[in-house]
Amino acid sequence: MTIRTISRTSLTIGTAVALAVGGLGLSPAPAAASPGAPRVAEDEIVFPLGTRGDLKAHIETLALGGGKLSVLGTADPEPDRGLWEFDLPAVGTPQPGPRKLAASHVWTNYPCEGVDPAEYTCSGFYSTLWALGDGRVAFMTPFGGQEALGGGAPQGDLGLGPFDWESPDRVVAAGGSYVAINDEGVQRIGSFDPGVPWPGQVHTRSVTAVSIWGTKIWKPGSTAGTVNSYDLVSKANSANVTLGSGCVPDDLQAVGRWLYWRCSASDKAGVWDHGTGRNIPVPGALPAKVGDGYLVQQSEDGRTVTLTDFHLGGGHPATTTPFFSVPEESWIGMLTVDRYGGHVAYVDGERMIHIRPVTVPRSPISLFDWRADSTVDLRTASDPLWEGTWRFTRPPASWKLTLKDAYGTTVRTLTGSSHEGAAVRAAWDGKDDAGEKAVSGRYHWTMTVDPGDGGAVRTLPPGSFWLSGGGSAFRDADTDGYGELYTMTSGGLLEVHRFSGGRLTTSRGWSGWNPGTRFLPIGDMTGDGCSDMLTKTTDGKLYRYSGGCTGVFLPDAEGAWIGSGWSGFDAVVAADDFTGDHRPDLLARQAATGYLYLYKSNPSGRLDAGVRVGTGWKGYTIVGAADVTGDGIGDLIARDAGGELWRYDGNGTGGFKPRALVFRDWGAGRNAIIAVGDVTGDGFPDLVSRTTDGKLLRNKGWGDGTFSATYTLASGWQTYRGLF
Repeated sequence: MTIRTISRTSLTIGTAVALAVGGLGLSPAPAAASPGAPRVAEDEIVFPLGTRGDLKAHIETLALGGGKLSVLGTADPEPDRGLWEFDLPAVGTPQPGPRKLAASHVWTNYPCEGVDPAEYTCSGFYSTLWALGDGRVAFMTPFGGQEALGGGAPQGDLGLGPFDWESPDRVVAAGGSYVAINDEGVQRIGSFDPGVPWPGQVHTRSVTAVSIWGTKIWKPGSTAGTVNSYDLVSKANSANVTLGSGCVPDDLQAVGRWLYWRCSASDKAGVWDHGTGRNIPVPGALPAKVGDGYLVQQSEDGRTVTLTDFHLGGGHPATTTPFFSVPEESWIGMLTVDRYGGHVAYVDGERMIHIRPVTVPRSPISLFDWRADSTVDLRTASDPLWEGTWRFTRPPASWKLTLKDAYGTTVRTLTGSSHEGAAVRAAWDGKDDAGEKAVSGRYHWTMTVDPGDGGAVRTLPPGSFWLSGGGSAFRDADTDGYGELYTMTSGGLLEVHRFSGGRLTTSRGWSGWNPGTRFLPIGDMTGDGCSDMLTKTTDGKLYRYSGGCTGVFLPDAEGAWIGSGWSGFDAVVAADDFTGDHRPDLLARQAATGYLYLYKSNPSGRLDAGVRVGTGWKGYTIVGAADVTGDGIGDLIARDAGGELWRYDGNGTGGFKPRALVFRDWGAGRNAIIAVGDVTGDGFPDLVSRTTDGKLLRNKGWGDGTFSATYTLASGWQTYRGLF
């Protein structure tokens, strides 16, 4: 593609323009008479769509939105009509990037089988392209439906109205996910959101002037000279805005804080500034195309364009100046304005595309909306990515997506400058900054955008999602992000009980175990990313079973022998990482002495020799609780004989900090206390306990070492011999 920059002389540089009914009249005036007038840009970017054989490619229509130039035409090497795209930088000179084919075979050869598309006689495209701002364009199809194409997004289809083949173009407004069409006195609003079922209609109303910005449609109010909005999400009408025009507008164009209105019969027009609550008079003799802080108007002979700058807002007069003109033998066709903070484009008689820079200062960047996956499962082969889309009022120059775990620790940071129109689309593969699988569970994201023009960097409201299929979290053997509770019956049935949202969901069991076996769910000892299970047999032997990230532990599976002599320990608990080496550790209390020993796991999947880390632990119910405080080090929960529940924070070297009281006089009548990991879905480890009369209880962890009041999960659990 050949691109050139040309210098084109405006019709009259440094003049004010007076518009009269029926045409364009010029009244020369010194530049000082036009305060706040934009600097007239001298440079135009000029380039062809491409070639078609020995000729320039045929251009049928184009649109510009959020720095995305979308061109519908027929160009080599594609044999049929295609939708082509050029990306413009968010700031600076709008030099287009490489041409990309967004969609091929766009309504070509219908229903003209056997006719050469190069003739342009059978398969003409007569609909307007409407830039949606997120890289896509919307239009009316030849069969009467509505489509959204481009921007790297899946095609959207609507069926608003009973239209047939070769229906006229009835689209009257579009933006974001929405499009409006007029259908025999009924105005239908449809949504391209994939969650809206076919035909996609979300609202109907009487036909009037209408404009779409974000989730709102702007329309004439209940009395002449007023306008109001209707929110397509909240389904609420706003109060009337009084324009002071005394007429009902037949043209409305909403762009951020600006609402352009025009009553063509009386040549009245203005821009309502929502920021100041004031109207700004603008020329009304000619139709206008509105951008952010400006509008352009094309003369009736098609060769001259003026620009009206109103970016200073209500209380300041708008300034109209000549923008550009073309020689008498040329013309300006398909004039389009980027209302998402961009420039102006058109096509000339020689099939060349022109991008005319606009130097009017832009409004601060703001967020329309965002849509992100609420869950992602890395085990799903078809779509193992978390994805999000953020739509803005104009494209950012750069962005940063920060992903953090429930405790606020940054797991992954993604940065970029790419955007689809004024939208940013980002995807996460579930790996941390070191390239390892992130642990399953709750994650929070924050998006920060830089407009690139010296304006304020914006940090957007955060969101969260649930990751499954990552690395095993504490006591999460099946990597669904939730901890599991194991039980043993007197008949040797080992059952795993799963949770979701703080409640029990499903159970699964395996018979054939020795009922006297004690089970110790531990983290990943072998380095395969999956939590393992330790078993302590009645003769004091310790075995390791690899779960393979399934959570299935069968009695006939071959366990790896870890060691013997464990009969002398009456309490053995796993509490994740106590030493800061990112490997799970084991704590064991010697029955005879009350000494507490720490056994570190090693890279071979076994345990190092024990190290004494405490004395005087007789009479305590010891619970390994993983990291309940958010410092990345495993902690210990213990209930003393008097009923106080204490928390012992790990110090990262295998020892403990001074204990902190969690509950006073707590746990009376409870014969089992288990730290089950996160079972509520907030990312913080919780406690589950059982009473002597068989009630199963839960205390939700708050992430700061404290726990909620007790919640009853189930009853009838006294039949289980043991809980693990």
